[in-house]
Amino acid sequence: MSQRTAEEIAEAVQRRSVRFPLVTGIVEVVAVDRVSPKMARIGFAGSVLDEMPHDEPGEIATFIWPDEGREVVLPISGSWRFPPGAEGQHWRNYTVRRLRRGVPGHGTVLEADFVLHGDHGRATRWAGQAAVGQRLGIAGPRLHWVSDPEAEWSLLVGDETALPAIAATLEQLPRGHRALAFVEVDGPEEQQAIDAVCDADVVWLSRDGAPAGTGTRLVDAVRAAELPSGRGKVWAAGESMAIRDVREHLRDERGVDPETMQAIGYWRHRETPEDVI
Repeated sequence: MSQRTAEEIAEAVQRRSVRFPLVTGIVEVVAVDRVSPKMARIGFAGSVLDEMPHDEPGEIATFIWPDEGREVVLPISGSWRFPPGAEGQHWRNYTVRRLRRGVPGHGTVLEADFVLHGDHGRATRWAGQAAVGQRLGIAGPRLHWVSDPEAEWSLLVGDETALPAIAATLEQLPRGHRALAFVEVDGPEEQQAIDAVCDADVVWLSRDGAPAGTGTRLVDAVRAAELPSGRGKVWAAGESMAIRDVREHLRDERGVDPETMQAIGYWRHRETPEDVI
């Protein structure tokens, strides 16, 4: 990914802030791959994807599942309101792991990684049995990473729910850019190959059977890390309490400018208060 100017980035952010979603439509599953025991990469195709912008890595697409036995109903054009009678729609946000244009036989293909964690939720149950030919609604996209052309290095922190965004970002940072990533996963079998051209150092943190959303592995790893000098860019996402701890450590103990940080609570452990991030 070539380094963009501040003006180009500001234009992209402004374009996205006008309304959500920019595009809506129907997509069909064209590929299903298990990239690890608990991560499924699902490829989607559909003419709507030809219209979907892709300005930054790790953008968010919203997938829409209909109520059981019903057809997908899309939001009213230019809004996030559904027409009367569409109360049964179920939606969840997922990272765009990769958007590939000009794929023979499909046109544009969007790949998204789904964490498989048993029977916990409609989306993960669907992903566990996803098959070619199934159809979903899609809306989006939404920016979750905003480039900083003045950043001399990047720090990326998160659990497996953030891994698709971290991997996508590392693969699109420019050659020679210094990047440090801390990724917490269930165990060594959940580590993934990341095809980065930037100067990336990825540190995998294993829970070794401990429940997700528990412990202090991420903040402990960041606390022990030697960060490069100069202006940095920080992106952190995952369980809300863990990400809050990382953000507060960097701000209060390292003196990192909050303006250079994006900290996103993707999910909450059952013991995490609702007002955290």
